[in-house]
Formats: sequence, structure tokens, C-alpha cells
Amino acid sequence: MQKVLIAVVLAALILTIPSIVQRVQVEKSTDTVETVVPYKLVHQWLGSDSVLTRDQVFADLKEAGVQSISLEPDTLRTLERKGIITAVNSARMREHLLLNRQEPLDEFYNKEGLFVASSPDFPLKETTDEMFEETHAIKVNGVDYVFIPGFQDTILSSPVGYDEEVADAAIDAGFTVIPRIADYGEDQMRRMADNLLALKREGIEKVLFLGAYSPFYREPDLLKEFAEEMKETGYTLIQIEGPEQVGFGQAAYAMDLDVVRLHSVPVNPAELSVFSERIVRAVKERNIRSIFLNTKGEEYDEEMDGLKTIRADVDAGLSSNSRGKAAAFDSYEVPLWQTAAGLIGAIAFLGLTVDVIVKNRKLTFLTLAGTALLALIYMLFGLSIILKAMALAVAVSAPVLAVLLNKKTDAKGYLLIEYAKAVAVTLVGIWFIVVLLNGNQFLLGIDSFRGVKLVYILPMAFIALYAIWGNFKFLLTMNVKYWHMLIFALIAVLGLYYISRTGNTGSVSAIELQVRQALEQILYVRPRTKEFLIGFPLFVVALYVAKRNVKASYFLLVPAVIGFLSMVNTFTHLHIPLSISLLRSVYSIIFGFIIGGALILLYKWIGTRIVDQIKARWQF
Repeated sequence: MQKVLIAVVLAALILTIPSIVQRVQVEKSTDTVETVVPYKLVHQWLGSDSVLTRDQVFADLKEAGVQSISLEPDTLRTLERKGIITAVNSARMREHLLLNRQEPLDEFYNKEGLFVASSPDFPLKETTDEMFEETHAIKVNGVDYVFIPGFQDTILSSPVGYDEEVADAAIDAGFTVIPRIADYGEDQMRRMADNLLALKREGIEKVLFLGAYSPFYREPDLLKEFAEEMKETGYTLIQIEGPEQVGFGQAAYAMDLDVVRLHSVPVNPAELSVFSERIVRAVKERNIRSIFLNTKGEEYDEEMDGLKTIRADVDAGLSSNSRGKAAAFDSYEVPLWQTAAGLIGAIAFLGLTVDVIVKNRKLTFLTLAGTALLALIYMLFGLSIILKAMALAVAVSAPVLAVLLNKKTDAKGYLLIEYAKAVAVTLVGIWFIVVLLNGNQFLLGIDSFRGVKLVYILPMAFIALYAIWGNFKFLLTMNVKYWHMLIFALIAVLGLYYISRTGNTGSVSAIELQVRQALEQILYVRPRTKEFLIGFPLFVVALYVAKRNVKASYFLLVPAVIGFLSMVNTFTHLHIPLSISLLRSVYSIIFGFIIGGALILLYKWIGTRIVDQIKARWQF
């Protein structure tokens, strides 16, 4: 049975090579990185320094390595700041007329609202008529106003449209312009969508959503329609890394995943090196191709020097990436037969795991039948949740099978052979996870592997139960001694440390951050601490202990499995380039084996020189 299952696994590996190759090729299809700054920074700098000109700012931004300018729609508030309009609320207007002993307003104009006047060359009445359901032209003291009933903040924050003069000036200066659009509610949304579509021209090719919600997020059909219009117009969508904007996934799918990943960095001139490292890491490790830099827009010279420093540091850290216009990864779809081959391989892998560990032929057949039924359902109905469930099952099984493989302790080169076998089993599981969850949606992080916490917990829990099960009676009747309590306390401390470090919110000390930075500078990417300092070294020690005491080695496998589950977890972050994950794992495997060898030497030294003395002194 096991030989047949191994043969099926190997055949599936060979058949799915094209899927892995395709993934790698797509990841390499674009390596150009662009830097984006918002135009509002330019406006703030110009407002704080009367000597500055827009041309000078644009020239300095080019020197600082900026390729793109993001442009938000003007609102009545921003037009007022630019001096294009003047807005006075009803209360202020009444007060002005009263103090100047002029005719009071008609009763109609005494309700809450804004009186808006503009420069002669701005089409105020036509613009406000398009924006609001109710507007009224009125002359006060010889000045033409448009009265807009409503709440002041609501009126001033209403979007007017994009400043095409600014867009053209930025394009003429050599930048690409990235318009931003938010969800403006039912009253304004369609008008702004049309405004965005009309803005499209050479030099304006990507769109960046603004805020936590995608346009039309309340109406999925309208959102899909808008995304299809952007696609037909020729826009590419930008995805902000982090919490997903509500509705973004639907828009991305409607645009055939024509998406560029962006990382936003709020720049503080006092911590430039930190931000440079963040940018380098984002590009290298997470397929980020667009960097959004945002300063406070206050001290022009200081902030511009900061942007130039970041450019130099990032260029030094990303020697393999070019600067320019970011583009989406090539679109690709995994052929159905490749997914089918991956499912067959995963089924055989799971059956092999059960057969090796549980050693129950009926349970093996039940596993094969159950997973085969799930695969058949996927082939008939295309439910992606089945692929994710199969990938999760493989992710949990691979570390367990890796550490519990039958070991030939008397074989020549035993340590190296068994270590290599465990790594190979883990890599086979990883292979099938990558094959099953393959495509642009996973590469971009729009869809993702589910169950990361389970991968961290279930393998350790299973190994712990496996170790206790075979020694249950002995553990219940053994005499507990002080050194046992010390070991239990040590395990508890390691457990708390492990839990605190799991996930994206885990805490990291300042010293470890410095060590991480040094490792990245030397090795390009750093190996994971849980792998090369904890899991893999302890697995090597467990292999050595198994030569004398197999049962004792099972307890060492509980923390040792951390290395293998962490390696699996590395590859379940599907937006990370495969080459980066593989390089990181290779470092962990090599360093972990070396450190494990050092721990064996230490174990021998302690056993011969210290333990005997302690036993003689305390008689335990």
C-alpha cells in the first residue's frame, strides 16, 4: 500500500512541474518598482513656502526617485483652500448683513446652508448644479452667490472632480498620474465614476481606491459594472497592502485581476532607515511593486532630503529591481488537469500519512475515499473551498509525517539521511499546497490559504498526544523529581514564547530586530528563528536520542515539529515569491542541522561531566 501511494505521489509531482514553473515565471514577469507621492503634499509645500514653484517641486521629486503622483478629486473645501471659491454659512451671512446694516436675507435663505462665490473663470453654477439636487443663485451686495441648502461639512466635503490642469502638468513633467476615488454615496458616486473614466489618457493608467470602502461597495452589481468600465477604459487597479478595502476583491475579479500591489509608508524624517528597510522587505518578500510615500508636507527641504535618502537606501537594497512604471503580473490560469493531478497527489499524500502513523488499513482506505470524494465534488462544481481544505489538510499532515517517519537508527549516515527525509517529506507537502492554491488571486493575496493558526497548533498537539499515548502508564506511575519540575517549567516558558511569537502581532525585542537586520544584509533574506534556532536543531537532537531511547525522543519531537510546520507556513503565504521562501528555508535547513550538531556535542559533554555529578549529589 505505501509503495503504491509513494508512486502516486511521485507521479503527481512530475505531472505538476508545469504549474510550479508557471508560478515562478509569472513572479518574474515584472520587477519594476514605482514610487508614488500624493499631490496634496505638493500643494502643502507650495502653501508653506511662497518662493517655491511647482516646477521646482516636480524636479526635486524626480531627483528623489518619484515616478508617480496620486491625485484626489477636488472638493469645495480644497477649492476654497486654493482660493477658487469662497464659502459662507447662513449664520455668518446673516451676521455680516446685520453688522453692516444691510437688508436681511429672505426667509428662504435663513435655513442652514452655504453661500458660495467663485472667481469669474470658474463655472460655479454649472458645477454645483451637477453636484447637488437643490441650488439657488442669489446676489448679495453685488456679489453672485450660489446657495446650497444642507449641512456645512457635508457640502464642503462633496467631491467636485479632478483638476485636469494639475494632471496635465504632472504628465508633462514626466510623471504618471494615479487618480484616487472613494465611495461618495448614492448622490455623488455615479458622477464621480464618470469623471474618473473621462480622465483616462496617456500617462493615467492606474486607479487607487481611497478609504476603507470601494466605490459602490453597497451595490455589488454597480461595483462590478464600474470595474468592468474601468477595464474597458484601460485602467489597472492598485491594491493597498493591509486590511482589505471592502468590495476590492469583487472589483479585482471583474477586472480579470489586473492589479498592482502597493505598500503605503508614512515617512518620518527621524526614522528614514526603518522606512527604507520596510520598503526593501516589501518589494523583495511580498511582491510589492508600488510604494506610496507620505510625509507631513511641512518642512520642504528636510522632507525632500528624506525622500532622496530613502531612494538611495532602497536602490542599494534592491539592486535586482528597476525603477519605473509598475505593471501588473502576467495573467495566468492553472489548467484543470494540473489541479486534478495536484488533488490526486494530495489524496495519496494524506493516505500515506495515515498509513504510516496510524497503521490502520481501514482508516487509510477511509481517508483515501473521503478525500477522493471531495476532489470529485471540486471537479464537478469548482468549489474553491475544497482546494483550501485539501491544502490545509496537507499543511497539517506534512510536519507530522516528516517527524514520525520510520527511522533506521543503525544505518550509515543515519542523522543526515533521516534529516533529509524529513525535509523532503515537508517539501512534498509544500509542493502540493502551492499547486492547489495557484493563480493570480493567490499571488496577489486577494485570495489566500486558510488555517494558519491550525498549522501552528495541530501538529504540535498531535505529536504531544502521540508521545504521551505510548508512555501513558509509565508517566502516571513514575516518581516526579525536582528536575522534572524544572523541565516542565522550561517547556511552559518555551510554550508561552512560541505563542507570543506566532502570527503578525507577535512581539520582537530590539536586539532581535538588530540581528534580523544583520542577517538580511548578509543573506539577502533571513531564515525563520523558529526553524533554525528551535525546530530543526531539536529534531537533530531527537534523532540522536532515538538511537538510545526512542520513547524519550518522541517528547523532543514536540518542539522539533515547530521547524517543519514553520517551513510549511512560510510557503502558505502565497503572495511571497517562491524563490524567497525557498532561499529562506534552505538557510534554515542548513543552519538548523549545524546548530543541532552543536547541541549534540553539548548534550554529550553535559551527560558525561555534569549530569553524573548532579546525580551523585542529589541521588536522582
